[in-house]
Amino acid sequence: MTAVKRLVTEYRQLLAEPVPFGRIEPTDNPLQWKAYLNGPEGSPYEGGVFEIDLKFPAEYPMRVPDMEFKTKIFHANISTNGRVCSTLLTGWAPTDTVVTILQTLYILLAKPNRKSPYQGSSLTDQEYNAKAGRSTQKYAKKII
Repeated sequence: MTAVKRLVTEYRQLLAEPVPFGRIEPTDNPLQWKAYLNGPEGSPYEGGVFEIDLKFPAEYPMRVPDMEFKTKIFHANISTNGRVCSTLLTGWAPTDTVVTILQTLYILLAKPNRKSPYQGSSLTDQEYNAKAGRSTQKYAKKII
């Protein structure tokens, strides 16, 4: 199955069974999608909506797509330019789907891995959460 055929199948499934924590939509390029992820309840990202670009390789699902947060975010595992920490994607399997990606990113927002941070390594948990909350309020506008 080609990447585009697989993505069409996954998109149809998403339309039939939407995820409760965000939405995803293809762009004019079938290998580039936009995701909108709600900040998890009880996290400093609560109330925000984060736009993420997904770029699928021609080898999808054998290779994981590139993911980049377009919404500015203060997060231990997301760089200042929006790139997701690659170690979080090392467990990718061809059976994983776009829903798997959204779930992984949602869990990442709920539970950042502070042991290998891009940002906030010198902050206490309270300082980190306060800074992440301020960043969410400033940049992650609710759009869905």
